[in-house]
Amino acid sequence: MQTVDRPQPLAAAGAWPLVDALLFSVSHDLRSPLLGLTLAAELLREPEGALDGATRAVALDGLHSGARDIERMLQALTTLSRARRHVFEHDRAPLGLILGGHTVISEVPGCAGRIVAVDPMTVRALLDDIAGGDPVEVRVGVEDGFVVLSVPAGVDIPPFEGQPLEALVSSLQTYAGGPVERLAAAQILLERQGASFTVEGGRVTLWLPVGVSP
Repeated sequence: MQTVDRPQPLAAAGAWPLVDALLFSVSHDLRSPLLGLTLAAELLREPEGALDGATRAVALDGLHSGARDIERMLQALTTLSRARRHVFEHDRAPLGLILGGHTVISEVPGCAGRIVAVDPMTVRALLDDIAGGDPVEVRVGVEDGFVVLSVPAGVDIPPFEGQPLEALVSSLQTYAGGPVERLAAAQILLERQGASFTVEGGRVTLWLPVGVSP
């Protein structure tokens, strides 16, 4: 199975650049919808009869649009916060439990019985999100103490640079509320368990640490 380089965990890379990017993104991306809300509110404060129907409709649309944008971006931040505080129900599982229902291509003996040291629900949710709910062909290999899964993306993932979390915090306006937000939350959940993944060439490659039977 052809694999790509495993990404460097955030903890090893240093988190401060990411924190700086998030602070800038929040301050920058929220400014535009807040300005729109302010301008729309100023228009609607005009005396009764001073605005024609079309102008009032534009102002109301500006209020709704700005509020939706802010809600979408704040929800993305809430999603990341929940991923940071998520309590895992399990710490290991056989690979067959995670890949059940998918077509597995592997040269690894006893692939389904391999134990991986992650909460299976975390990986299963990511696979379902990637596949769009349909069974997909999963390639399985073993590399340097990790089980490596290569999965085709069955959903439309917009292009982005770096890891999903880096992309999301660099532009909440662009990526909040879409697949990159969900991938960013999955990145946090997996890295907390020593796992990781990349998105490249229409495929998602996951590195799941090999575990031992309980």
